[in-house]
Amino acid sequence: MNLSISYLAAVFNSTLRYMTPILLVSLCAGVCSKSRVFNIGLEGTLLTSAFFAFLVQYKFRNIYLSVGCAVLVAMCITFIIAFFIVKLNGHSMIVGMAVNTFAMGFTTFLLQVVFKTKGVVSDPTLQGLPKVDVSFLGSGTLATMFGNLTVLDYAAFLLAILMYVIMYKTVVGFRIRCIGINPDAAASLGIRVQRWQILATTLSGGFIGLAGCLLSLGSVTMFIQNISAARGYVALAANNLCQGHPLGALASSALFGFTTALAQILQNTALRQQLLNCIPYIATIAAMAIFNGIEARKAKK
Repeated sequence: MNLSISYLAAVFNSTLRYMTPILLVSLCAGVCSKSRVFNIGLEGTLLTSAFFAFLVQYKFRNIYLSVGCAVLVAMCITFIIAFFIVKLNGHSMIVGMAVNTFAMGFTTFLLQVVFKTKGVVSDPTLQGLPKVDVSFLGSGTLATMFGNLTVLDYAAFLLAILMYVIMYKTVVGFRIRCIGINPDAAASLGIRVQRWQILATTLSGGFIGLAGCLLSLGSVTMFIQNISAARGYVALAANNLCQGHPLGALASSALFGFTTALAQILQNTALRQQLLNCIPYIATIAAMAIFNGIEARKAKK
């Protein structure tokens, strides 16, 4: 393995591409946690939005319509999750797992009904998300680091900064965080807690829709059965590491993006493919174990 500058630049580029879907989903998880709605249905929402993004692009060949449909589908699912948890007092774990299980079966069923195939569907003539032109950087290391990225890849970083401003510098963010800290105190201030919880959860679902577009229309234009590959659960872990902070989500999602890129890099080594596929999930478990250990030590002090 030749660790040259150009090679490291390619690793950096791969890290960016792998981290942005996780970053977008973790931003949604952060808003949900701040408004005291435990949304474990991120995985199913991501999978469904990725399927409908590909389906609309396959049928209508309009990338803007595809992105809009994916965002709308994700917001509808997060609304259902919030309604069952907040209004109907459903158990958040059961509601979330029900959505994840349904999404897996639903997308598999539609894959067979619409495309008459199992596993994978692709079309070489299909247009994916437009790539950002970085020709002004030349053809050197910087072009390798930031090239071949879509508009949504760059937008993910801007959205993280925007969410920080909204959550910590505006009245809207104050109300959402107030609900998460003490809903009874928030209600005593005249805040309609349930309405804000449902609204915040529903709107944040749009981030998952953007992440779904990146999966099926980003670096590749295809839909694979279970294309989300547990990224929703990884994003949930990333959100726990950063405690719902939008800027902290950048660092935690970068960690998981790098481990995914590392698994791809080591494919040319003697390590088995099955072991390489486990690297991102092993990193997730290790990070959560270290974080929980640090929190437990702080609690004792």
